[in-house]
Amino acid sequence: MQGQNSQDVDAVATLNLKQSKISPKEQALLDYVKVLTLEPYKVHDGNVEKLRLVGWKDEQIFEASFITSLFAFTNRMADSYGLDYPTGGWMPPNLRLPEPGSNTPPSTTATSTPQSEPNEH
Repeated sequence: MQGQNSQDVDAVATLNLKQSKISPKEQALLDYVKVLTLEPYKVHDGNVEKLRLVGWKDEQIFEASFITSLFAFTNRMADSYGLDYPTGGWMPPNLRLPEPGSNTPPSTTATSTPQSEPNEH
């Protein structure tokens, strides 16, 4: 999410959109890509029309669809080959250590190194 602060990114990733400053236009796009990701058979012309009505251009809708589909493809390929995902990426806010020099006490569930999960494939 370009141009968003870390609190908004966290809100999207943890599905707490009420805590974010995401615009209705952005929310409509997030709703669309969620359906495209989880239930692609439900995508129809009406989904695209809703995006147009809130101001998205066809080129932007295509790009969002393409990127979403590309990630789905990449994840399926990784799953099919039993690849492990790196655990050093985004971590939910309650699992992060406080920033150096901050007065925030560490979360009781925070760890200094993320634990990897065993490969179930």
